[in-house]
Amino acid sequence: MNQSFYVISGEEKSVILNRLSDYLNEPVEKVEELYPVWEAIILGGLLKLVRNRIRFNALYNFILQKSAPIADIEAFLAETDQKYDEDAILRYGEGMMGILIPDKKSAIAMLLSREMGAKSSAILKGLTLFFGLYGFRLKQEEYAALKDWKAYGDYYLGLKQQFYVLCPARIQLGVSEILLLSDILRVDTGALLTYSDEQEPLSEGGLLQNLTVNTFVYMLIILVLGGGVIWYTAFRSTEAEETIAETEEIIPIDSLSKLNDSLTRAVLDSTKLRADSLTSLIWPKGTSFDVPKTSVIVGLHQYLSDSTQTEPIELAANELIFDAQTDLLDKPVDYVFKRMAEGLNRYKETSLKILVNSGKDERTSLKRGFVIKNRLVGEGLSPARIEVKTSDENGVIFALSKKPLLK
Repeated sequence: MNQSFYVISGEEKSVILNRLSDYLNEPVEKVEELYPVWEAIILGGLLKLVRNRIRFNALYNFILQKSAPIADIEAFLAETDQKYDEDAILRYGEGMMGILIPDKKSAIAMLLSREMGAKSSAILKGLTLFFGLYGFRLKQEEYAALKDWKAYGDYYLGLKQQFYVLCPARIQLGVSEILLLSDILRVDTGALLTYSDEQEPLSEGGLLQNLTVNTFVYMLIILVLGGGVIWYTAFRSTEAEETIAETEEIIPIDSLSKLNDSLTRAVLDSTKLRADSLTSLIWPKGTSFDVPKTSVIVGLHQYLSDSTQTEPIELAANELIFDAQTDLLDKPVDYVFKRMAEGLNRYKETSLKILVNSGKDERTSLKRGFVIKNRLVGEGLSPARIEVKTSDENGVIFALSKKPLLK
C-alpha cells in the first residue's frame, strides 16, 4: 500500500481541480480547500474499520463483488475530454459511503457548509465522487491489503496523524465527533463516561474500580513525598540542624502512620462520594454498566423496563449541551447515545421523538435535533423510529412512546 494517504495522485490533481470546479459550480480555490477535507473524511471512515471487523468484512466483500465503473472513472481522471457517466461513479461512491460513514453525510455536509462556505449539495456531490474514486483505487491498487485485517489495522493506525494534516484545525473536532473518532484519534473531550461504538462496556463496578486505582496512585505519591519529608527531618545530620532556627517545628516520628490513616480515610470518602453519584443498570441479556444518577438513561431504563407504564413520557436530556457558536455537542457524552440505542433496540415497540429548542430559531433547533439523531443512528438505531421536532422548552427532550409513530 502507499506510504501516504491520498485519493487522487498529485499528477491527476491539476486536471481534477478544474473539472470538479465546473462540475460542482464552485470556484477552483474552494474546491482546492475542500479537496483534502474529503480525503480526511474517507481516512476517518477507514480508521473506524480498524476496530470493527464486521464493517471491514463488508468493505472487503464490496470491493470484491461490486463492479466499479472503471471506464467512467478512467475517463474522468484523463486529461482529455472523454465522455463518462458521472451517475455511475456517484452510485459506486454511495456504496462506499454506506460502509465507511453510514448515516453521517448530512451532518458532515452541514458542518462543512457552515465552516467552509460551500453549498451543501456541492459538498455532498464532491464527497460522494471522492468515495467512488477511492473505491476504484482500492480495487485496482490496494485490494490485496484488505485480505488481512491485522495488517490493514497496523497500516491505517500508522496513518492516523495524516487526519490532522488533511483536515483544517477549525473542523477537526467537529468531523471527529460526527465520525466517532475520539477513541482512535484521542480527541479528549472530558466527558464523564465515553465509549467508542465498538468498545466493550465496563463490567459491573468497573468504573469505580478504575477511579479507586487512580486515587490510590495519588495516595502512593503523597506517601512517598511525606515519607521523604519525615526522613529528612528525623535523620539529617547535626551540622545541618545547626543552621535551623530554634523556632522550627520538628515533625513527630509517627507522622507517617497518621498521614497513612488520613489518606486511607480520604480514599474511602472519595470512593463513597463517587459511588453515591453513580448507579448500575443492565438491559435484558446485557452487561451491567454505570451511569450518573442524574443521567437521562436512568429515566429511560425505568420507563422501558416497566411493563405497566404504557403512557408516553418526556425525559429532559440535560447532559446534551450544544456549543452556541458551532451548534455541535459541546461534550460528546458517547455513553448516552450508546446506552440509549442499546435500550431502544431491546424494546423495539418504543418510538422516539427528539424535541429541541436551541433558543435561536427553528432551523438551528432542527439542526441540533438531527445531530442527535445521526449519533443514535450511528450506534445502530433505525432512523425510521426517530422523529425530530422543535420544542417550546429550551434544551433537549426525549419523548418516548410504546406505540410506534404513525407515518
